[in-house]
Amino acid sequence: MTFIRVWALGIFSPLRAFEALKGKPAPLWGLWAVLIRFVVTSLTTTLALCLLGREPLVPSYLTFVPTTNYYAVLLFTFPLFGVAAWLLMSAVAYLMIRLIGREVDFDQVLNVVGIGMVIPMPVVWLWDWTMIGLDAYRLPTMAVSHAVFQMWETGIEAVGLRRVVGVKAPVAVGVAVVINLVYVLAGAIFAR
Repeated sequence: MTFIRVWALGIFSPLRAFEALKGKPAPLWGLWAVLIRFVVTSLTTTLALCLLGREPLVPSYLTFVPTTNYYAVLLFTFPLFGVAAWLLMSAVAYLMIRLIGREVDFDQVLNVVGIGMVIPMPVVWLWDWTMIGLDAYRLPTMAVSHAVFQMWETGIEAVGLRRVVGVKAPVAVGVAVVINLVYVLAGAIFAR
C-alpha cells in the first residue's frame, strides 16, 4: 500500500491504516508525513494569512518576532518547528513507554506520530481555507475547531500506538494525550 493510500485510509479507518503501516519504512514515512503537513500548511494557510496582512489571533510570545511580521517568519520556520515537534513528541512517547518497562522501536514510534500528525490535515486544511475565504478565521471559532482537530489527532495516535507499537489501550491513550499536550504547549509558544 502506498503512502497516499495509507494516509487516505487513515481518515476513514485508522485501524486499517496503522495495520498497513506496520511493514512500511520507519521512520521515513513519519518524516514525509510531518514535512507534508507543515510545508503544505506554510505554503497555503500561512501564506494566505501573510498575503492578507493578518496578524496572529493572539500576540506573539517570541519577543524577537514582531506580531506584525509573525506570519512572514512562520512561512520559513513552520516546517522546522514541525520536525522539532515530531521528534520531541516521539521522544516523549518512547520514554513513557520505556518507563513502564516495555521494549519499543523508536523508529516505529516516529512513524506512528508522523502519520498521526498528517491524517487529519486534509480536513483541517479545508476548514482553515474556508474560514480564511469567508473572513471568519477568528477567535473563538478557530480555537474551538482546532481543539477538536487536536483531539482527533490524539485519538488517531492512540490507535497507532496500540496497533503498531503494541501497548495496551490505556497506555496508548495516556501517551497520546501527553504528547499532544506537549505539541499544543510548544505550538502556543512557537507557532500561532
